[in-house]
Amino acid sequence: MKKTISLSCLIFTIFLTALCSGCDMQAPVNSPNTLTAPEPPPPEKNLIISAVGDIMMHNTQIKAGHQPDSATYDFSSFFQNIKPLLQESDFVIGNLETTLGNDPSQYSGYPRFNTPAILAKNLKEAGFDLITTANNHCLDKGIKGLNDTLQYLDEAGLLHTGTARSQEEKETTLITEIQGIKTAFLAYTYGTNGLNPPSDKTFSVNYLVEEQICNDIKKAKSEGAELVIVCPHFGQEYQKHPDSIQTQLAQKLFESGADLILGNHPHVLQPAMVYQSEKKFVSYSLGNFISAQEGLARKTSVILNLHLRIDSITGKPYFKKADYIPIWTRQFKKDGKLHFEVLPIEQVLAQINTGKATEYTLAEKQEMEQAWEHVESCFPY
Repeated sequence: MKKTISLSCLIFTIFLTALCSGCDMQAPVNSPNTLTAPEPPPPEKNLIISAVGDIMMHNTQIKAGHQPDSATYDFSSFFQNIKPLLQESDFVIGNLETTLGNDPSQYSGYPRFNTPAILAKNLKEAGFDLITTANNHCLDKGIKGLNDTLQYLDEAGLLHTGTARSQEEKETTLITEIQGIKTAFLAYTYGTNGLNPPSDKTFSVNYLVEEQICNDIKKAKSEGAELVIVCPHFGQEYQKHPDSIQTQLAQKLFESGADLILGNHPHVLQPAMVYQSEKKFVSYSLGNFISAQEGLARKTSVILNLHLRIDSITGKPYFKKADYIPIWTRQFKKDGKLHFEVLPIEQVLAQINTGKATEYTLAEKQEMEQAWEHVESCFPY
């Protein structure tokens, strides 16, 4: 069951009133006593955009994806349980908190992440459409690692935004059509862990500069974007509430024309809310989608589903509501090997309680129950 963020400000309806005046209306010649009812407007279309938090790949995860029989890697099993849920959406976004490569000598987890490039294909097959790459780890393997990552995302058929291989690419706004709606995606990071791009390649990373972001939002609108989604990598790690920098920046971006803000970086959930007067939505942090980090808050997150309607008269999209599916990263050993998988908490608990799933330990069941409570404490709507 999807949990709905049900603040009254989250759900709004536009009422259309048809006013008719019949005093000057002439009845048809052949039907003097009959007035023909106006044609009803076509039904409004629905649009669902889903977003998840940080896609992290620590050393233990890389090892878990290794296939010794073929000396290759495959991370598809990490996502098999939530793949059907992602594929229900019209568009899925995630934040890639690692670089990608194909040199085993370079594979590494924290603090300089580099993951086998097959991850891009695995994410595409799981249902992802777009990956944001502006974060503090995008330069972990230098400018080559940044460029290689974008190449592998291209090869997997994944859209991306936040880093660039050229000045032209940086200045090109990513606008894609979702259910016929021209949607712009913009991504920025507060920093890159002290690793700076070369002096002749400062275009490589979109940094969190308020004036530049506001200009980019306005540029996207001028280029025909009907919906603008901004993905900032900001905030303080492991803090469950946004700081004043996050909240003030969100307000500025909304004033500049942003419609939705999807933040990441803290590795734990932070509240989501609607700016009621503008009918705009912000999620300050979606936590970790998958990682090897320990602790309930770092293993628990959500699939956030943003429901939009397309006005049948104007053709313009508007935010209707948000709901979420609590998820939890399971780490377990099987046949002497460590495994990872992202689980939809409520669905799995229901299977356990009805005896349909017997592979989970009592401790895992209890932690999933605690994870569910944790999500509801972060989103108590």
